[in-house]
Amino acid sequence: MSSLRHVSALFANEILVTASSSTTQRGAVYVLDPAASTQTPLLHWKGTSQAAPHCVSCVASATHAVHGAGTSGLVAVMESDKAVLHLYSWQRDQALARLVLPQKMSCLALSPQATYLAAGGHDGRLYVWEVATGALLCSMEAHYRAISVLRWTEDTGALITASQDARICVWSLPTLMQYTDLAGRAAPSPYVTFSDHSLGITDMHVTSGAFPGAARLWSASDDGTVKLWDLAARRLMTTLQWDEPIWHLAVDPLERFIVVAAKSSVQRVDMYDTTTGHALGGRGSTGVVERMSDTHRVSLSEPVSAIALSHMASHVAVGTAHGVVHIIDVLTLQTVRTLPVAGTTASATPTTPVTSICSLVRPVDLMSTLTLRGAATKRTSARGDTEASASTYIESLPLPTIAPQFARTVAPVMETMHVMLRPVPHVATAHDAPSSDVLYASPQNEGPALSTSTPRSIDTSVYEAEIQALQAQVQRAKTLNDQLWQHLVQTQAGASV
Repeated sequence: MSSLRHVSALFANEILVTASSSTTQRGAVYVLDPAASTQTPLLHWKGTSQAAPHCVSCVASATHAVHGAGTSGLVAVMESDKAVLHLYSWQRDQALARLVLPQKMSCLALSPQATYLAAGGHDGRLYVWEVATGALLCSMEAHYRAISVLRWTEDTGALITASQDARICVWSLPTLMQYTDLAGRAAPSPYVTFSDHSLGITDMHVTSGAFPGAARLWSASDDGTVKLWDLAARRLMTTLQWDEPIWHLAVDPLERFIVVAAKSSVQRVDMYDTTTGHALGGRGSTGVVERMSDTHRVSLSEPVSAIALSHMASHVAVGTAHGVVHIIDVLTLQTVRTLPVAGTTASATPTTPVTSICSLVRPVDLMSTLTLRGAATKRTSARGDTEASASTYIESLPLPTIAPQFARTVAPVMETMHVMLRPVPHVATAHDAPSSDVLYASPQNEGPALSTSTPRSIDTSVYEAEIQALQAQVQRAKTLNDQLWQHLVQTQAGASV
């Protein structure tokens, strides 16, 4: 019981989004609470039967003032046996949109703000759509074989594609936005191509930070290696070698350690050796390969199919081919809890593998949370009417705008709003990478220069309305803070009496 309370304290604000591939039941995407005393899912999204690996992407809800009143998050799920994409919100158990794509995809990824959706095909073709309008912004042959993993950088400045052809390509966003195969031009060149792996790429992780100076890339491969790449310097930094293929990879946000999974084992690799006082790796560019031992390893009785680190990097969620999620302590590598995915049991057959696990902070507009808060803020007036209490401060966030269908043809370059023109030459500095397509890009067939001599009138009423809305949000936040403080004082005072 004490261990359960310990896990509850660590996972107080976290959820797990799990997806499984099932041939016997509909609806295989769930939101689980790793700290709850019961195993009932918080949310069960309906409509997906077979979610493919690397085909589930989650974006949390945005509540800050940059997005006005905020926007609900988005979850994208791709079927493994058909070219069907489901887009879900945290507020509903039904799909917001069910879109038919040009072909069956092998992987997908939403950009950090859910502005773009990138998808990779089994033939190596890359697609990028704008979610709100459905415009196809990019369609090109990016790899020779199937694209296995897609990752966006934190600032959406670059899209990273990995393939079964053992190559990793980093594409700057302006380069992708200005290309269209309708003009008959050759496909753009990537910002950098990493080809040091000898077999297909199985997983990737991009560290936080702006592209390219602050972001770094981790990659795992069937060749039994995990490599660390410096995107700014475009070079290999570290190579870690195992005697078996590495299928899954998770990286601590502070890069203190990484967690890798092979066929039926999970291992933690500390990047700093406390016994010698030296950091692991750092000599990959000179050809040095660090051989990994079997220390800090735990073996499971069934094959590992997905892993995800908790938000605080204290535990790792390990999904198996039998539809079970093991919550493992990172330090001790002991299983502190087992969560069977809804609809399965611990003795389930290997026909319901967990194909994806995402760990993120609990969205404020999660469906079950909104229902409970709505019920708690009702009161009966003297007239017998049920009315909202004055302390109601939680509202459903606006749902994201989603196009009814995604386009199948790329719009001409000059007709899209996403072409980034270069009004002035970019002055290179000592900290810049030797490329001009990182932050700036201009179409090959530029039109006339933009005129800035004509003064433009500014409608101040729009800004005044936005200021008033922001002031209302600040007042609501202050009211919420006062209520929480009063509740804390009363609780602590009652506990001390």
